Amino acid sequence: MPRATPSDRLPKLLDAAAGAFVEHGFHRTQMDDIAERLGVSKGTVYRAVDSKEALFAAVIEWADDPDGIPATGIDASSDVALVAGRVAGDLATAVAALELTSIVGGRKRLGAVDGFGVEVERITSGLFGVMRNRRTSVMVLDRCAGEIPELGAVWFGDGRYALVDLWHGYLELRSKQMAAKVDHSILARTIVEIITIWAVKMPWDPAPRPYPDDTSTACATMVRNLVTGVPR
Repeated sequence: MPRATPSDRLPKLLDAAAGAFVEHGFHRTQMDDIAERLGVSKGTVYRAVDSKEALFAAVIEWADDPDGIPATGIDASSDVALVAGRVAGDLATAVAALELTSIVGGRKRLGAVDGFGVEVERITSGLFGVMRNRRTSVMVLDRCAGEIPELGAVWFGDGRYALVDLWHGYLELRSKQMAAKVDHSILARTIVEIITIWAVKMPWDPAPRPYPDDTSTACATMVRNLVTGVPR
């Protein structure tokens, strides 16, 4: 069992671990890499967590919510697929609160083209917020899921593609109001990727360039133009 670690050090440990997993992937990341990022010995890391698997699971579960780390310290399950499933479930619950879900499920009607554009922006901004709130978990899962078969099946099946399917259903419902007649499955995947890039991946750029402060608005405008047509 790991020994107790001061609570103020645990968020720094999770940040360092997340950075290492994003840079190296799961298999190539060593505890030495994480210790080096923290400026401590590997033994210090092992005093906080039993294994790399448990640390990976802890990153997925708490890196975006360090206040949620138990008072007893990092005691996450090393079952990474189980933890990934919880993240996918959290995303699904958050997305269920967005208008996108109610529109597809309830087949809500909206006739005006201007109203359609506003609706697209509102949905995009909502999903942007959901993804931004879990940006570390999503980034680490996206980077590492391909290395762990059981993790990939959970994340890309229940996580990423669930969002694609929701957008696909929405676009099918709104097809008559769309400016371009394009393959809705491709457009849905493109929209999810755009939101993921702006909400999740952009903050991880190794050499970031300046972007608008309100990236949510910029992303929403981009998706609106993609779906409804760029204003003349």
